[in-house]
Amino acid sequence: MAIQFDLQNSQYGIAFNGAYYRIVTAAVSRMREGGPKFSVMIDLSAYATSTPGDDTREVDFRRYHADYSEVVACVGDDFISKCYAWVMAQDDMTGSTAV
Repeated sequence: MAIQFDLQNSQYGIAFNGAYYRIVTAAVSRMREGGPKFSVMIDLSAYATSTPGDDTREVDFRRYHADYSEVVACVGDDFISKCYAWVMAQDDMTGSTAV
């Protein structure tokens, strides 16, 4: 699974239409005080190709923090699918599609 998104501005100063974002980390942490009891950190790397290799450089990196309850409330067959659905619902990913 991946997210395809037209990246308007990359770290290279150019756009990458159809960049492929893949979750590289989805971690659940227990919070000690205040706020939600559990939180989720989601890291995404984007590539200019749908089949990145060991030597492929990322064109974008994004990190999100979410309440665990918000992520598990998303539609999906498993936790990672729910993470992808949650990311696609974020304002900075408007127009993205699951591929």
